[in-house]
Amino acid sequence: MEPLLKRENKFVLDVVRAALGLISRDMLAISIGVSQDRVMLYFVVRERNHQVDEDIEDIIFELYTLQSGPIEVDLSVHVGLPNTEWPGISGRRVFVAKDAME
Repeated sequence: MEPLLKRENKFVLDVVRAALGLISRDMLAISIGVSQDRVMLYFVVRERNHQVDEDIEDIIFELYTLQSGPIEVDLSVHVGLPNTEWPGISGRRVFVAKDAME
């Protein structure tokens, strides 16, 4: 079994690769939580709309394709800012938009 930090680092890189070209103006932040048997993806968006939902689905699909075996992916989408109300605030940050912190 691989160490948790190594597994987390791998998923950070995989999420970055999966999200390339899919982060729109409405996406403000992405973080992850990793355990031995699952990955939790936390998104913060300005508003929930069809394009945002499609981009998130595409990121998850790309993440699956980067894996060598099956993984469990859970999802949380927060509308607002990446602040203390965001469930992913304590996760490992993968992306935060510059204007999300203003």
